[in-house]
Amino acid sequence: MDSTSRWRAERTADGSFTLVSPEHGEACHSLAGAWTQAGERYARPCRLRERALAGERRLALLDIGTGLGLNLAAALVELEGTDATLDVLSLEREPEVVRAALALPLGDGELARAVTPVRKGLAAALAAGGGTFALGAGRVRLVFGDARRTLAAEREPPSFDAVFLDPFSPKVAPELWEREFLALVAERMGPRSVLSTYSSAVLVRATLLAVGLSVGLGPRVGAKSSGTLAGRGFELPPFDPRTARRLVRKAFPGANPAPGAESVGPFS
Repeated sequence: MDSTSRWRAERTADGSFTLVSPEHGEACHSLAGAWTQAGERYARPCRLRERALAGERRLALLDIGTGLGLNLAAALVELEGTDATLDVLSLEREPEVVRAALALPLGDGELARAVTPVRKGLAAALAAGGGTFALGAGRVRLVFGDARRTLAAEREPPSFDAVFLDPFSPKVAPELWEREFLALVAERMGPRSVLSTYSSAVLVRATLLAVGLSVGLGPRVGAKSSGTLAGRGFELPPFDPRTARRLVRKAFPGANPAPGAESVGPFS
Protein backbone atom coordinates (compact mmCIF):
# COMPACT_ATOMS: atom_id res chain seq x y z
CA MET A 1 0.00 0.00 0.00
CA ASP A 2 1.54 3.33 -1.01
CA SER A 3 1.51 6.46 1.14
CA THR A 4 -1.22 8.05 -0.95
CA SER A 5 -3.74 5.25 -0.36
CA ARG A 6 -3.13 5.46 3.39
CA TRP A 7 -4.72 8.92 3.54
CA ARG A 8 -8.27 8.13 4.64
CA ALA A 9 -11.19 9.96 3.03
CA GLU A 10 -13.88 11.20 5.42
CA ARG A 11 -17.16 12.84 4.53
CA THR A 12 -17.83 16.04 6.50
CA ALA A 13 -21.13 17.50 7.67
CA ASP A 14 -21.69 19.68 4.59
CA GLY A 15 -21.20 16.73 2.24
CA SER A 16 -17.67 17.62 1.14
CA PHE A 17 -14.75 15.30 1.86
CA THR A 18 -11.53 15.77 3.76
CA LEU A 19 -8.51 13.53 4.30
CA VAL A 20 -7.19 12.09 7.55
CA SER A 21 -3.41 11.86 7.96
CA PRO A 22 -1.96 8.36 8.25
CA GLU A 23 0.83 9.79 10.39
CA HIS A 24 -1.09 11.28 13.31
CA GLY A 25 -4.80 10.87 12.60
CA GLU A 26 -5.70 14.56 12.23
CA ALA A 27 -8.08 15.65 9.48
CA CYS A 28 -7.06 18.32 6.99
CA HIS A 29 -10.35 20.20 7.47
CA SER A 30 -13.13 20.66 9.99
CA LEU A 31 -15.51 17.71 10.16
CA ALA A 32 -18.28 20.32 10.52
CA GLY A 33 -17.74 20.99 6.81
CA ALA A 34 -14.54 21.07 4.79
CA TRP A 35 -15.93 23.33 2.06
CA THR A 36 -17.79 25.47 4.59
CA GLN A 37 -14.57 25.97 6.53
CA ALA A 38 -12.67 27.03 3.41
CA GLY A 39 -15.08 29.88 2.78
CA GLU A 40 -16.04 30.93 6.29
CA ARG A 41 -12.67 30.48 7.98
CA TYR A 42 -10.30 31.63 5.26
CA ALA A 43 -11.59 33.23 2.07
CA ARG A 44 -14.19 35.64 3.51
CA PRO A 45 -12.44 36.79 6.72
CA CYS A 46 -9.31 37.70 4.76
CA ARG A 47 -11.34 40.40 2.94
CA LEU A 48 -10.34 39.40 -0.57
CA ARG A 49 -13.69 40.35 -2.08
CA GLU A 50 -13.88 43.58 -0.09
CA ARG A 51 -10.52 44.69 -1.43
CA ALA A 52 -11.38 43.66 -4.98
CA LEU A 53 -14.63 45.64 -4.90
CA ALA A 54 -12.68 48.62 -3.59
CA GLY A 55 -10.68 48.62 -6.81
CA GLU A 56 -7.61 46.49 -6.17
CA ARG A 57 -6.79 44.53 -9.29
CA ARG A 58 -4.08 42.10 -8.16
CA LEU A 59 -4.13 40.42 -4.77
CA ALA A 60 -1.37 38.25 -3.36
CA LEU A 61 -2.15 35.25 -1.14
CA LEU A 62 0.16 33.09 0.96
CA ASP A 63 -1.49 29.68 1.36
CA ILE A 64 0.27 27.64 4.07
CA GLY A 65 -0.99 24.09 3.80
CA THR A 66 -2.28 23.49 0.27
CA GLY A 67 -3.89 20.23 1.30
CA LEU A 68 -6.96 19.48 -0.82
CA GLY A 69 -6.99 22.86 -2.56
CA LEU A 70 -10.35 23.81 -1.03
CA ASN A 71 -9.04 27.06 0.45
CA LEU A 72 -7.67 28.06 -2.94
CA ALA A 73 -11.01 27.30 -4.57
CA ALA A 74 -12.88 29.33 -1.95
CA ALA A 75 -10.57 32.29 -2.55
CA LEU A 76 -11.33 32.14 -6.26
CA VAL A 77 -15.07 32.06 -5.56
CA GLU A 78 -14.72 35.21 -3.45
CA LEU A 79 -13.35 37.09 -6.45
CA GLU A 80 -16.08 36.04 -8.88
CA GLY A 81 -17.73 39.03 -10.52
CA THR A 82 -14.80 41.34 -9.80
CA ASP A 83 -11.92 42.44 -12.01
CA ALA A 84 -9.31 41.26 -9.51
CA THR A 85 -6.82 38.46 -10.10
CA LEU A 86 -5.12 36.34 -7.47
CA ASP A 87 -1.42 35.49 -7.29
CA VAL A 88 -0.79 32.67 -4.84
CA LEU A 89 2.25 31.11 -3.22
CA SER A 90 0.98 27.78 -1.90
CA LEU A 91 3.21 25.75 0.43
CA GLU A 92 2.72 22.06 1.13
CA ARG A 93 5.04 19.60 2.82
CA GLU A 94 3.55 16.40 1.43
CA PRO A 95 2.93 15.75 -2.29
CA GLU A 96 1.02 12.65 -1.18
CA VAL A 97 -1.86 14.62 0.35
CA VAL A 98 -2.37 16.54 -2.90
CA ARG A 99 -2.25 13.30 -4.88
CA ALA A 100 -4.80 11.68 -2.58
CA ALA A 101 -7.05 14.75 -2.77
CA LEU A 102 -7.33 14.44 -6.54
CA ALA A 103 -9.27 11.18 -6.11
CA LEU A 104 -11.92 12.53 -3.72
CA PRO A 105 -15.51 12.77 -5.01
CA LEU A 106 -16.87 16.25 -5.74
CA GLY A 107 -20.45 15.67 -6.89
CA ASP A 108 -21.86 17.99 -9.53
CA GLY A 109 -22.83 21.18 -7.65
CA GLU A 110 -21.07 24.35 -6.54
CA LEU A 111 -18.19 22.43 -4.99
CA ALA A 112 -17.35 20.66 -8.24
CA ARG A 113 -17.58 23.89 -10.23
CA ALA A 114 -15.26 25.68 -7.81
CA VAL A 115 -12.73 22.95 -7.15
CA THR A 116 -12.34 21.32 -10.59
CA PRO A 117 -10.10 24.05 -12.09
CA VAL A 118 -7.97 24.03 -8.95
CA ARG A 119 -7.59 20.26 -9.17
CA LYS A 120 -6.51 20.44 -12.80
CA GLY A 121 -3.80 22.91 -11.88
CA LEU A 122 -2.68 20.92 -8.85
CA ALA A 123 -2.46 17.75 -10.95
CA ALA A 124 -0.21 19.46 -13.48
CA ALA A 125 1.99 21.00 -10.80
CA LEU A 126 2.16 17.68 -8.94
CA ALA A 127 3.35 15.88 -12.04
CA ALA A 128 6.15 18.43 -12.35
CA GLY A 129 7.12 18.19 -8.68
CA GLY A 130 5.74 21.67 -8.07
CA GLY A 131 5.36 24.68 -10.29
CA THR A 132 3.02 27.42 -11.48
CA PHE A 133 -0.47 26.99 -12.88
CA ALA A 134 -3.29 29.32 -13.91
CA LEU A 135 -6.14 29.99 -11.49
CA GLY A 136 -8.81 32.04 -13.20
CA ALA A 137 -6.97 35.07 -14.57
CA GLY A 138 -4.34 34.68 -11.85
CA ARG A 139 -1.79 32.03 -10.98
CA VAL A 140 -0.65 29.67 -8.25
CA ARG A 141 2.90 28.63 -7.54
CA LEU A 142 2.91 25.33 -5.64
CA VAL A 143 6.07 24.58 -3.67
CA PHE A 144 6.67 21.31 -1.83
CA GLY A 145 8.87 20.96 1.25
CA ASP A 146 9.33 22.37 4.73
CA ALA A 147 7.53 25.74 4.70
CA ARG A 148 10.14 27.26 7.01
CA ARG A 149 12.78 26.74 4.35
CA THR A 150 10.69 27.35 1.25
CA LEU A 151 9.31 30.66 2.49
CA ALA A 152 12.71 31.84 3.70
CA ALA A 153 14.20 30.94 0.32
CA GLU A 154 12.02 33.39 -1.61
CA ARG A 155 14.57 35.69 -3.26
CA GLU A 156 12.21 38.65 -3.57
CA PRO A 157 9.65 38.20 -0.81
CA PRO A 158 6.28 39.52 -2.01
CA SER A 159 3.98 41.55 0.19
CA PHE A 160 0.94 39.33 0.76
CA ASP A 161 -2.56 40.73 1.07
CA ALA A 162 -3.88 37.61 2.79
CA VAL A 163 -2.45 34.59 4.59
CA PHE A 164 -4.22 31.27 5.09
CA LEU A 165 -2.41 29.61 8.01
CA ASP A 166 -3.73 26.05 7.81
CA PRO A 167 -1.11 23.48 8.77
CA PHE A 168 -1.83 20.62 11.14
CA SER A 169 -2.23 21.52 14.80
CA PRO A 170 0.56 22.82 17.06
CA LYS A 171 0.52 19.45 18.78
CA VAL A 172 1.66 17.54 15.69
CA ALA A 173 3.28 20.29 13.56
CA PRO A 174 4.78 22.68 16.15
CA GLU A 175 7.44 24.02 13.77
CA LEU A 176 4.87 26.02 11.78
CA TRP A 177 3.50 27.72 14.90
CA GLU A 178 6.80 28.78 16.43
CA ARG A 179 7.86 32.39 16.74
CA GLU A 180 10.61 32.16 14.13
CA PHE A 181 8.24 30.99 11.40
CA LEU A 182 5.37 33.30 12.32
CA ALA A 183 7.80 36.23 12.33
CA LEU A 184 8.84 35.21 8.81
CA VAL A 185 5.19 35.26 7.77
CA ALA A 186 4.51 38.61 9.47
CA GLU A 187 7.45 40.21 7.67
CA ARG A 188 5.82 39.32 4.37
CA MET A 189 2.37 40.71 5.17
CA GLY A 190 1.34 44.00 3.59
CA PRO A 191 -0.03 46.98 5.51
CA ARG A 192 -3.68 45.82 5.28
CA SER A 193 -3.04 42.10 5.09
CA VAL A 194 -5.20 39.67 7.07
CA LEU A 195 -4.02 36.30 8.38
CA SER A 196 -6.64 33.73 9.32
CA THR A 197 -6.15 30.43 11.13
CA TYR A 198 -8.38 27.89 12.81
CA SER A 199 -6.19 27.81 15.93
CA SER A 200 -7.52 29.44 19.07
CA ALA A 201 -4.55 28.45 21.22
CA VAL A 202 -3.37 31.14 23.63
CA LEU A 203 0.25 30.51 22.67
CA VAL A 204 -0.50 30.91 18.95
CA ARG A 205 -2.38 34.15 19.51
CA ALA A 206 0.29 35.52 21.83
CA THR A 207 3.05 34.61 19.37
CA LEU A 208 1.27 36.43 16.52
CA LEU A 209 1.01 39.42 18.83
CA ALA A 210 4.67 39.19 19.81
CA VAL A 211 5.84 39.24 16.17
CA GLY A 212 4.14 42.59 15.58
CA LEU A 213 0.59 41.80 14.52
CA SER A 214 -2.73 42.78 16.05
CA VAL A 215 -4.92 39.78 16.85
CA GLY A 216 -8.66 39.26 17.12
CA LEU A 217 -11.40 36.68 17.02
CA GLY A 218 -11.86 34.67 13.88
CA PRO A 219 -15.19 33.16 12.85
CA ARG A 220 -16.57 29.96 14.31
CA VAL A 221 -17.08 26.91 12.10
CA GLY A 222 -19.43 24.31 13.52
CA ALA A 223 -19.03 23.64 17.24
CA LYS A 224 -15.35 24.59 17.33
CA SER A 225 -14.32 27.74 19.16
CA SER A 226 -13.57 30.90 17.21
CA GLY A 227 -10.38 30.91 15.19
CA THR A 228 -7.88 33.75 15.09
CA LEU A 229 -7.35 36.74 12.79
CA ALA A 230 -4.19 38.81 12.71
CA GLY A 231 -3.02 41.83 10.76
CA ARG A 232 -1.93 45.46 10.86
CA GLY A 233 -3.58 48.84 10.52
CA PHE A 234 -7.25 48.06 11.22
CA GLU A 235 -9.55 46.87 13.97
CA LEU A 236 -10.26 43.17 14.36
CA PRO A 237 -13.17 41.53 16.19
CA PRO A 238 -12.22 41.96 19.85
CA PHE A 239 -11.60 39.42 22.57
CA ASP A 240 -13.28 39.73 25.92
CA PRO A 241 -11.21 41.98 28.26
CA ARG A 242 -9.86 39.13 30.36
CA THR A 243 -8.59 37.21 27.33
CA ALA A 244 -7.10 40.38 25.83
CA ARG A 245 -5.11 41.12 28.99
CA ARG A 246 -3.95 37.51 29.20
CA LEU A 247 -2.65 37.59 25.64
CA VAL A 248 -0.75 40.83 26.18
CA ARG A 249 0.91 39.46 29.31
CA LYS A 250 1.81 36.23 27.51
CA ALA A 251 3.26 38.06 24.51
CA PHE A 252 5.03 40.78 26.49
CA PRO A 253 6.03 39.53 29.94
CA GLY A 254 5.84 42.37 32.43
CA ALA A 255 3.26 44.33 30.44
CA ASN A 256 0.41 45.89 32.40
CA PRO A 257 -2.54 46.25 30.01
CA ALA A 258 -5.28 48.68 30.96
CA PRO A 259 -8.40 47.15 32.52
CA GLY A 260 -11.13 46.64 29.93
CA ALA A 261 -8.72 46.68 26.97
CA GLU A 262 -10.25 44.51 24.23
CA SER A 263 -8.26 45.54 21.16
CA VAL A 264 -5.05 43.57 21.19
CA GLY A 265 -2.32 45.22 19.15
CA PRO A 266 1.46 44.87 19.17
CA PHE A 267 1.88 47.93 21.41
CA SER A 268 -0.95 47.27 23.88
